Amino acid sequence: MTDQSKLKSSKAKIFLGVDGGQSHTEAIIADEHGNVLGRGTGGASNHTEIPGGRERLQNAIRDSVDEALKAANLPSIDETVFASAYCGMTGGAIYKKEIIGALVKAEKLLVGHDAPTALFGATAGKAGIVVIAGTGSIVYGETATRENAQVGGLGYLFSDEGSGFWLAAQVIRLAIKEQDGLIAPCGLQQLVLNFFNCSRIRDLTDDFYNGRVSRDRIAKLAEAAHQAAENGNETIRGQIRYGCDVLAESVKTLGEKLDFPIKFPVASIGGMFRARLMNKYFETALAEKAPNAEFIKPRFNPAIGALLIAYRQAGVKTSQKLMRNLDEKFKNDE
Repeated sequence: MTDQSKLKSSKAKIFLGVDGGQSHTEAIIADEHGNVLGRGTGGASNHTEIPGGRERLQNAIRDSVDEALKAANLPSIDETVFASAYCGMTGGAIYKKEIIGALVKAEKLLVGHDAPTALFGATAGKAGIVVIAGTGSIVYGETATRENAQVGGLGYLFSDEGSGFWLAAQVIRLAIKEQDGLIAPCGLQQLVLNFFNCSRIRDLTDDFYNGRVSRDRIAKLAEAAHQAAENGNETIRGQIRYGCDVLAESVKTLGEKLDFPIKFPVASIGGMFRARLMNKYFETALAEKAPNAEFIKPRFNPAIGALLIAYRQAGVKTSQKLMRNLDEKFKNDE
């Protein structure tokens, strides 16, 4: 256990990692030895360009970092200067760097995409590929020499196969075809009507187009879709398989693009991978399309991944002792 009074009196360096997502924001504060001093959470950090988005991001950062500082018995965000901070934000740094830079004081501050934080958390800072499938999806890889590339991640209208919104949208599209008699009855129309508690699918689509139903609300249909697939709905199973095939093909393409060695680690994170069939179909597709990939369980969460990047940009070596300290805290949280 770290002596907090000793930390304050010695003015030890502290480091900040922030994972800003579409559902919530998490901040982790640690010392230079990997002792986690405090953790905090805030609201969503996405879509800062829309009305109210800037204020939502400010609140998410302030709430999460201040909560972590309070847990660490340290001064507020207005009074604390971090040795290094990395903020990994969904959608990248666009519109966010200026906002966060006005709130977080650090000798070294970097605001970037959340995909590197997911990778660094999953592989504990090592080279590899991470497949993220939550509300959206992206496949990101980084080599030992810091070369990096991504596949997908261009948003719900044009990309994001295998994500929660994508699966939900596919189910709704097929439900409309079922309603119109273009495909044989397959149970999707009733699934959609029941989930959104409406009498016509047009009511749902009108509400979405007019902003009365959010993208996140649509994406939640994916949970009901997975349950229907578990209960034997072959139409939805086919959609899940297709999404997993695209993600596995993306891993193969990325591995070739980054010229990975014969064996390289691949981790999957995000809400979609909480579903049994998603994991089963993805592992099968990965073994078929990218046999050199070694499927691993993530070691840490993305917020700790952000902390590891903060260490890297400050030149702090991630020693075995540091990693053991993080491991101890992470296991305590499981």
